[in-house]
Amino acid sequence: MIDLLKAAGKSTYKFITHRLLWLFVLTAVLFFVLFVRLFTLQIVETDRWVVAPPSNVFIELPIQPLRGTIYDRHGRPLAINNLAFVVMMDPSVQITNEALLELTQLFEKNGERFVDNFPIALPETDGGEFAFTFTGDDETRIWRENRWKHDMAIPNHREASACESFAHLRRHFRIDEALSDADARRILNFRCQIFQLRLIDFANYNPMPILFASEVSHATMAAISERANFFTGVFIDIQTQREYPGGRYVSHIIGYLARITAGQYQANRHLGYTQQDLFGRDGLEFQLEVDHLRGTPGLQRIEVNRAGRRIGEPEIIIEPIAGDKIFLSIDLELQRAAYYTLKEYLTTVLINRLQMRPETGERVANHLPIEDALTAFIRNGSLDIRSVLEAEPVNPAYALQLFIRERDPNPVPRGEGLVNITRIIIEGLDAWRITPATILLALIGTEQVQDTDYTWQTRLVARPQDALSVLVEMLHTWELTPQQFNIDPSTGSIVILDVHTGGVLAAVSYPSFDNNRLVNIIDEAYLARLNTDPSRPLIYRALMEARAPGSTIKMVPAVAALEMGTIGVNTRISCHGSFTIGDEDNPLRCWARWGHGSMNISQAMAVSCNVFFMDSIFRIGNNHGHTTRTGHDAIGILNDYMAFFGLHEHTGTELWERYNAVRAGGYGGLLLPSPERYRHITANPAALWRDAYTAQVSIGQHISNYTPAQMARVVMGFANRRAPYPLHFVRTIEGREGQILVDRRSAPQMPESELTIADETWDAIIEGMRLATESASGGHRGTAVDRFLNFPIQIAGKTGTAEEVNNRFAHTAFAAFAPLDNPQIAVYVNVPFGDTRALSQVAARMARNIIGTALETDHVLETITPLNTVRP
Repeated sequence: MIDLLKAAGKSTYKFITHRLLWLFVLTAVLFFVLFVRLFTLQIVETDRWVVAPPSNVFIELPIQPLRGTIYDRHGRPLAINNLAFVVMMDPSVQITNEALLELTQLFEKNGERFVDNFPIALPETDGGEFAFTFTGDDETRIWRENRWKHDMAIPNHREASACESFAHLRRHFRIDEALSDADARRILNFRCQIFQLRLIDFANYNPMPILFASEVSHATMAAISERANFFTGVFIDIQTQREYPGGRYVSHIIGYLARITAGQYQANRHLGYTQQDLFGRDGLEFQLEVDHLRGTPGLQRIEVNRAGRRIGEPEIIIEPIAGDKIFLSIDLELQRAAYYTLKEYLTTVLINRLQMRPETGERVANHLPIEDALTAFIRNGSLDIRSVLEAEPVNPAYALQLFIRERDPNPVPRGEGLVNITRIIIEGLDAWRITPATILLALIGTEQVQDTDYTWQTRLVARPQDALSVLVEMLHTWELTPQQFNIDPSTGSIVILDVHTGGVLAAVSYPSFDNNRLVNIIDEAYLARLNTDPSRPLIYRALMEARAPGSTIKMVPAVAALEMGTIGVNTRISCHGSFTIGDEDNPLRCWARWGHGSMNISQAMAVSCNVFFMDSIFRIGNNHGHTTRTGHDAIGILNDYMAFFGLHEHTGTELWERYNAVRAGGYGGLLLPSPERYRHITANPAALWRDAYTAQVSIGQHISNYTPAQMARVVMGFANRRAPYPLHFVRTIEGREGQILVDRRSAPQMPESELTIADETWDAIIEGMRLATESASGGHRGTAVDRFLNFPIQIAGKTGTAEEVNNRFAHTAFAAFAPLDNPQIAVYVNVPFGDTRALSQVAARMARNIIGTALETDHVLETITPLNTVRP
C-alpha cells in the first residue's frame, strides 16, 4: 500500500513538474489575458479606442492677381489676359516615370503646347552626339550650361559633356534602360523641372504647382481626369494667359512674360513672388511689372489629403487686387503703317538691286547677283536645312538633299555639321553645281514659301533661268523678306513724336519678333533662332542703335554758329568742294565735289553743304570775332548746344535705352563727341582732339552717334522752337477704381535753360529745312525736293547720309516735322547702310509715306476714330 502511495505521489509530482504542463498553463493564461483585453477594447471601451483616420492638411497658397492690361492711345488692346485651361503638377506629390512619359505622349498626340525646356538635344544620326541647346555668345552659352549642370547636381559639372549629363540624369531618375533615348528625354523634361524645386528655401517651402501645358483641349483634359489615379499630382486649372494683339508691331515696346529668374525672385520675394511666377521680360512688361502691372496677390487656404490631392474648394483669405490699366501714347494703326513702310521700302531696295544691270559706273557696286543674294540667305541661316534633309523623293527639296548627301553621307543639321552643310551649299552655288532654281525649289519643298497652285514650282522646273523673276515675285509677295537675306540695307527704324507732349506715337524697329511665341510657354526653338539671327531682331533699334546721323544733325551746329555770332543769317560762305584746316594733309570734302558756290545759312541747309557748316563751326574756335577761344572751346560750345537738344542724356522714355547701356558699361563721362569721349573710345589717355574732328562732328561724322529717338527729339525741339520735352510711351495709368495715377496728356513743365535762342536763328534754320523739301532758291535746289513734289502737306525736313564702314554703303536718314506752320509731329527715319542708289533717298521716301499716313485726318492725330475702345 505504501508502495502504491509512493508510486502515485511520484507520478503526480512528475505530472505537476512536467514542462509541457506548465507550457500549456502559460499558453492558456496568455490566451485568457488576450481575450480579456480584446473584449475590453472592442466591447467595453470601444468609444475610447476608435481609430481616427489620418487628418487632412491645410496649406496656404498665393492667389495671383489679374495682371494689368496695356492699350494704345485709342484703347486698342496691346497686352490683355485670356482665360485658358492649363495642366498643372503639384511637385509635393510623387509621380511615376511611366506617368510622365504617357503625359508627354498625350500632349504630343493632341498637339498641345507644353513646356519643353530640357536643354539637351538627341543625336541627329546613328552614332551621333548629344548636344546642349543653350544659345548666346560663347561666354553666355558656357555660363548657362555650367549653371544648369550645377543645378542638376551633375558630377564634375564644368567638364561633363551633354552625353555624360544625359546618362547621369537617366541613372539618377531610374529611367528604364529598355526605353529609347527619345522617351527618356520626354521623362527628363518634366522630371528635371520638378527636381529644380529643391533649390527653394526649405524653411519657407510651400510647393507651388508647376505649369506643364497651356490652352489644352477638352480631349486632353478628359484623358487626364479619367486617369487621375495614374497621373498623380497632375490637375487641370483655369488661368489667365497673356496675349499681345499688337504682336510684332509693338513687341519691342511691350516685351513679354517669362518664368521669373533667380535674381528677380530674390529681389522681389518680399512682394509675394514665387519661383513659379511669370515676370516681365523686356519692354513695359518689365519696367512696369512691380509698380503697376502685377497687382497685389491674394491668399487662399487649400485642403489636401495625405496623397496630396486637393479636397473641396479653396477658401479665399485675402482677395487679390488686379493690376492697373496702362494707356500708351502709341497709335497702333500708325505703328503698323510705319512697320510696313519700313518693310516695303527695304524690300523694294533689295528687288532693285537684284534687277540692276551691272554695266558701268556705280551700278556695279549696287547690283546684287542672284547667287550672292541666295548665298547671303543661306549664310544667314534662313534655309530650313533640317527639313531639306527629311525631304522625300517627290519633294522639290530632294534634289538639294541629294547634292548634300553626295558630299556628306551623314549630315547633321546642327553645330559643326550645320556649318559644313552650309559650306557645301555655298560652294555649290559659287561653282554653279547648284542653280538658284534648286535653292528656290528647296524653299517651296520645305514650305518656307507657299506655292499652293504650283505656279513657281512649274516655272522653275521647266525654265530654271526664270529663278531671278521668281525670286523677285517671292519678295513682292513677302513670301521672302529682307530680314532673311540680311543684305544691306535690311534693317531700319522710324520714330514719330507728338510735338505737343513728347509722346511717342510710333517707334518701329525692323526686323521685329512675335512676342506671342515667347509668353506663357516659350517657344524655345523660336527663341533660339532669334538669339542667333544675324539681323538681331531682338534689338530695339529705335532706342538702342546709335548711328552717325550725317547731315540730319546740321541744324544744331547751325544754331551754335548763329548764337555765338561767328556767322549771321545773311553771312555768305563759298563752297569749292573742300575745306582745309590749318596744316591738315587731307582736306575735308563736301558731298558735292564741284562745290555749291556762295550761300547763306538757309541755302546751305537746303543743299546740305558740308563746307558751310564745317567752316561755321571752325570759326567758333579760331578768331572770328573773338580773341580768346581755341579749337577745344569750339567743341565744348558745340556740345553745349547738343546738350540743349538732349543729345547727352536719356530721352526720358520708360524703356531701356543706349544711354542706360553705356552707363551700365561703366562710362560716366560726357556722352557727346568730345576730347574726353574720344580718349575713352580710343582707349588712349594721350589722344589729342583736332580741329578737323570738330569739323567732322558738325556734319554728323567722326564719333557722332545718336539713336533715332534722340534725333527725333532734336527735331521736336525745332518744331516747338525750344528745348525738347522728355519722351514717353505711357500716356495715362488708371487704377482699379478708374482713378488716374499717371497723366502725361499735357506738355510737361520744363526747367529754364541756361541757353536762349533768338527768333531769327529759329527762322533761318527752319526756312532752310523748308527749302530742303519744297523749292529751289538762288539757284540752289534742296536735297529732298524731288521726294516731296506735289506733297499736300508743307513740312520742314533734312536729309542725311553718313559713312561708317569703308566697304559698306553709307547710312541714310531723314528728319522732319509737319505741318510747317502748325507742327503736330516730328519724324526721324534711319536706314543703316541704306545709301545704295538702288532707290535714291529711301529714308526720305519712307518719311513722305508715313507723314501722309499720320496727318491724313485733318492733320490732327487726336481726331482719329478709336477702334476697339475699352472706354466710352
